Amino acid sequence: MTAKKLTFIFVLFLCTLFSVSCLWAADASPTPSMKTVPREEKLGKRVSESIEKQVARVTDPDREARLNMIVQKLTPYLERPLNYNIRILELKEPNAFSLPGGQMYITTGMLDFLKSESEYAAVIAHELIHADRAHGIVQSARNNRLSMLTIAGMIAAAAAGAPEAMVMASAIQTAAINSYSIDLEKEADAKGIDVLTKGGYNPAAMLTMIERFKVLRMRRAYYDPGIFQTHPDDDERAEAAVRYMKDKGIQIQRKDVLNALILTVEEQSGDIRLKVDGATMLALPDGPENRKFMNDFTARLDDALEMELAPYDIQVHGEGANQALIMKGKFVLREEERPAELPGLPEIRDRIVSAIQSARRGNPLTDYYQ
Repeated sequence: MTAKKLTFIFVLFLCTLFSVSCLWAADASPTPSMKTVPREEKLGKRVSESIEKQVARVTDPDREARLNMIVQKLTPYLERPLNYNIRILELKEPNAFSLPGGQMYITTGMLDFLKSESEYAAVIAHELIHADRAHGIVQSARNNRLSMLTIAGMIAAAAAGAPEAMVMASAIQTAAINSYSIDLEKEADAKGIDVLTKGGYNPAAMLTMIERFKVLRMRRAYYDPGIFQTHPDDDERAEAAVRYMKDKGIQIQRKDVLNALILTVEEQSGDIRLKVDGATMLALPDGPENRKFMNDFTARLDDALEMELAPYDIQVHGEGANQALIMKGKFVLREEERPAELPGLPEIRDRIVSAIQSARRGNPLTDYYQ
């Protein structure tokens, strides 16, 4: 995408934020209501049309249908019945944003970044809350830093390809569009967690998404968050999400969301092997008894295995024939049932700890013990 197009869309989004403040002013209610919906939808449609003239929309019916199925599963738990819909933009940077009236966009970069349907749902839930709670209107009413005359001048400069447009956009980005206020972001996260839970998705996806964005920014020193990157303060948001889930009694379980610690039992070179994320952890000579043992053990291990387990949660208790491998209070393997070809329980315990540590390496900044 050219700098001209980036600047044009950036100032267009600014114009949107400041335009919606007029909607808020026209409605005396201090909270989002249905009174402004027709105007929100009209404004959102106008902005959407302008965006799609500047950025290529990915017309992939199957992918859009999949995303909109998630939207349909989540919208029954929102407060306002807006015209919620999501479309895909051809943009390499991972991002998503919503417009007044319920129209949402997600970039191809974001789709590539997300690891599971639960993370797709987390991004969508977050943006749904922004639209449902009219956060664009709230933010604009709070923070009217630019005059419409200034914005109009920026749009004209961007449309003409003037180089000063990029300078102006950069100068005001932090002041005007660098974020919804952190309280609005945390509200979108928290209410999004509620919506995810009610919609049948793993709410930990809201947390993993925030955590992995932090890793992405750390790894890419010159990472350009994109003109619609309105989701800053990763540390504060992650901490708030953890507190919210704990206060709600929601157990944080990341492995399914991240498609990590995936256990499989496979035949290979005459052996029956238990693999964790594709790497062999245990192997036995193939045969009916060993196959049954490996399947039973894998089921028990999978039930107890979590990325949030600390080494002290995985212990071998007892002595000699009375030893047992216990993971956070769950019996996983007793010495009396261990086939002789397998290593002892202390070694099996160490391999499990190693597998968890390996799975965490993709998210090294995450505090799994919060």
